[in-house]
Amino acid sequence: MTLGSGTKLGPYEIVALIGAGGMGEVYRARDSRLGRDVAVKVLSESFTRDPERLHRFEQEARAVAALNHPNILGLYDIGSDNGRPYLVSELLEGESLREMLRGGPVHSRKAGDYAVQIASGLAAAHEKGIVHRDLKPENLFITKDGRAKILDFGLAKLTQTPVTGSDGLTVTSSPTMAGVVMGTAGYMSPEQVRGETVDHRTDIFAFGAVLYEMISGQRAFHRDTAAETMTAILKEDPPELGDTTKVVSPALDRIVRRCLEKRPEQRFQSAQDLAFAMGALSSTDASGAVRARPAPRETRSWLWAIGTLALLSIAAIVWGFSRTAPAARRMQFALPVPGQVSQTALSADGEMLAFVSPDEKTNVPMLYVQRLGAPTATELPGTEDASFPFWSPDDAYVGYFAKSRLLKVAASGGSPQTLASVSVARGGTWGTKNVIVYSPDPQGGMWRVNANGTGAAPLSATLFTSGEQSHRWPVFLPDGDRFLFWAGNFLNSLDDRTSGIYESSLDSKQKTLVMPAHSNAALARGQIFYADEKRRLVSSAFDIAKGTVSGEPHVIAESVGYQPAIIWGAFSAALNGNLIYSTSTETTLSALTWVDRAGKELGRVGDPGTLSNPALSPDGKRVAVDIADTKANNVDVWIESLEGGSNTRFTFDATEAVAAVWTRDEKSIAYRTVSAKVSLMLKAASGLEREKALVTVDFVADFVPNSWSLDDKQLLCTEFFSDRLGDRSTGLVLVPATGGNLVPFGPTKASQRNGQISPDGKWVAYASNESGDWEVYVTTFPAAAGKWQISRGGGSEPRWRGDGKEIFYIAPTGMMTAATVSTDGALSSGTPMSLFQVRGRAAVSSTDSFTYDVSRDGKRFLVNRYLQPDHPNPLTIVLNATAEAQK
Repeated sequence: MTLGSGTKLGPYEIVALIGAGGMGEVYRARDSRLGRDVAVKVLSESFTRDPERLHRFEQEARAVAALNHPNILGLYDIGSDNGRPYLVSELLEGESLREMLRGGPVHSRKAGDYAVQIASGLAAAHEKGIVHRDLKPENLFITKDGRAKILDFGLAKLTQTPVTGSDGLTVTSSPTMAGVVMGTAGYMSPEQVRGETVDHRTDIFAFGAVLYEMISGQRAFHRDTAAETMTAILKEDPPELGDTTKVVSPALDRIVRRCLEKRPEQRFQSAQDLAFAMGALSSTDASGAVRARPAPRETRSWLWAIGTLALLSIAAIVWGFSRTAPAARRMQFALPVPGQVSQTALSADGEMLAFVSPDEKTNVPMLYVQRLGAPTATELPGTEDASFPFWSPDDAYVGYFAKSRLLKVAASGGSPQTLASVSVARGGTWGTKNVIVYSPDPQGGMWRVNANGTGAAPLSATLFTSGEQSHRWPVFLPDGDRFLFWAGNFLNSLDDRTSGIYESSLDSKQKTLVMPAHSNAALARGQIFYADEKRRLVSSAFDIAKGTVSGEPHVIAESVGYQPAIIWGAFSAALNGNLIYSTSTETTLSALTWVDRAGKELGRVGDPGTLSNPALSPDGKRVAVDIADTKANNVDVWIESLEGGSNTRFTFDATEAVAAVWTRDEKSIAYRTVSAKVSLMLKAASGLEREKALVTVDFVADFVPNSWSLDDKQLLCTEFFSDRLGDRSTGLVLVPATGGNLVPFGPTKASQRNGQISPDGKWVAYASNESGDWEVYVTTFPAAAGKWQISRGGGSEPRWRGDGKEIFYIAPTGMMTAATVSTDGALSSGTPMSLFQVRGRAAVSSTDSFTYDVSRDGKRFLVNRYLQPDHPNPLTIVLNATAEAQK
């Protein structure tokens, strides 16, 4: 029953009814004691006999009373009159966001301002362990002076004290219906729709839906019925903002899309980060053009496209933090990125960032540098295929790896300088004594070289002990002599007592275990950062003088990007205490894509995933491909049908199985496995017979199968030499189909790889770096006699056309290239012709031999094409990351 004017509820006198909702009525009332107007919410009579509803009413009171924030409705009192519970809050003058939206979309600048306030209020609630769970325009109020207020924590869940029992489903502003999930259709997160346990990230999803509606004037997931709306939340994305309004900032669009990610781990991970991103955006013109033309290549301004003024404010914050005392408070914020940023490195002063990202035209990984907060990122010319950057101590140079070389380049630009040769490198570090320590091979030891390229030499092989398979990811300590690195094996088994982060020095013949781990490490202000067994980014107190850790680990992030195949986490720290990391848990996604000779996409095969090494069967009806399962820390060979059938898993061992090669008769497939040892395996293509090992070796050598001889009696392989003392070359070897001794093939003075025997079985095309750069050559088979260079200006990954009259390869620019070949008498080749940009997935492992395969007629190419993420995970910057751990 509605209360009339003059009705008394304790010391409060009802003035007028303001509105009604699912849980009761709200009245304007006069506080006779303090002489002020207040709002009184009275629980509906129909609910007073329902213990569950009463419980929720009391829960609302406790939740709101625990909060004191200008963007959250303030609670003054709680009481009961004649058995009717009520609560008293501040009286707001203005209108609800729902009423405001009836007049159409909110101007972008105002929407951004309101969004910052709402996000700040959510951050305050989340900090107290409170999740709203019913954020919607009806529960948001805009006062006359432009302040946004969050109302109605009636559905709030105290995450520190879980509530049991059934909840209701609010589909409109009508009374709550009994059901199994809680929230409002149209603003519920996917996990709410499924009735799963929710956390603070469910509010971030609802925030995204509200922000979308403010900007566009349309509901993000509105359908005719609640059931259809919830289905849309689970399976569909809202229309592009550019389709619903004339102008919207690309940065604002990215923020909205990130909030509306279906998976909680892909959204902003805190409302504080969200508030910071929105605050930075709203300080600029948030109504910028929908799509801007990219800046010139050398100054692409797309890394953090949230506005020049906002970026300069970030720069000021970074500058200030880099000069504060260690006791300065910790600050964290997210940096949205429009594309894949795979590897990052912070400079020693914590003000500069080097990172690797695919060039937007060629998809070739390039090296970029950017001052934190600057509006542009600078692409460093000549750094194609860059990986794993690291800074010089004075921040003037960036070291990196590319094209089987260790290089350095001035951060201001210039020609890269080669310092040493590598195979497939696993990290480097530049010490204050101007010495670089680096890991040149996945299964080898570490080397040292002076920063001018002189004095390259292996570090003592006595650092290796029994059971270890690799040393990698070195990090110098401040003295420039001692360094940390990871050593161990790849099994990650429970009984592994060897793998961990170790300490050694430039002249030492021993190493000391610092801590067990399967992760790289980073250092800053007495803390060591690493990824723990739960894939969390954590830090532990580290005594630099003693080389020991102590105390309980401090969790920095509940999730950090991690690649189990290379035992590497996506984070970097600076000596001043700044930290940067990515929350992405996936490696680069790609899709097997058919393209014609002009590069036109014709269709896809199978599902996107972490794929590598596509190999077509001789009849062109199937393709074998490596597919990584990041959750299981495993890679297996799968066979995809090209005629509409389903895919089939081909290997099942608890090991890494990769690089499948079909026999010419299609009856068997060879592939490489790794566990405690490396093996070349042979298995019937039907999958009905047990596999057998052709060759098994320890980690002194490694093999990747490339091609079968015409009679299927010999398998041509790339062998990786890594004797831990310096031989890091690769070569071609022949492996008998029956097993037995290996036979070297071809010249051995330089490295060779990707050997492909011609369709008639008389020639071999391969890539070699004998000229200093990788080029494609052809020699005779079965005995190598002479060689002919096919490529011009670099090339790798050769493949033959089915009739042997054309060779395809990939140029250094990522261009698919074709060269005609004549084998009548002496071999001759025509001028190479560019076909199309491959845009393939960048190699992350030494076993990533081929990016593509080609049909027998040479008219179609099956390319493992890189997929640009629609909503890339942002990078997270933590300024003074050691502050909390040091308390």
